[in-house]
Amino acid sequence: MPILGRHGRAQSQDSPPIFRTARYQFTLIRPPAELRPAVLNDLRGRATSLAAVPGKVLLINLWATWCEACRIDLPMLERFHVAMGDRVAVAAISMDTSGHAEVGSYLEKLTIHRLPILLDPDGRLANNSTERPAQLTAYGLPITYLIDAAGRVEGYIAGAADWLADDAQRLLAYYSST
Repeated sequence: MPILGRHGRAQSQDSPPIFRTARYQFTLIRPPAELRPAVLNDLRGRATSLAAVPGKVLLINLWATWCEACRIDLPMLERFHVAMGDRVAVAAISMDTSGHAEVGSYLEKLTIHRLPILLDPDGRLANNSTERPAQLTAYGLPITYLIDAAGRVEGYIAGAADWLADDAQRLLAYYSST
């Protein structure tokens, strides 16, 4: 299975490869918007800046402790994060309002230890409000946004997604070239 092959967008201007799960398909956002840095807290309560990583694809996963599909998605995302090393950046953003202790306990039960976790209880980065919209829309949870190597929010996929699958790897390779 290729992990970020050599054929990215730099060699091809056609549409991105299709990535779909049993229920959802990667949805393009047009026009793509630049991801602006957002300050969120980590599990220890420290302010941390989340920003696009120049030259690298970033996956931003939105999830919550009450989300049943997140129990499946988070372990798959952690396996992906470990397998990819520093080739793709990953940030799993908890939308919980209950605080870092409950989120930490939930992650411990799922044995999630290596996945970068940030908290967004106020919906600063993502929400579904029309009154105070954020950069990313939480259409449902889990949902994963793909930010390309140039820092543009290109699209998203709802539900649990296996980013190690061949079609996901082709999509990542496409967006890894600017």
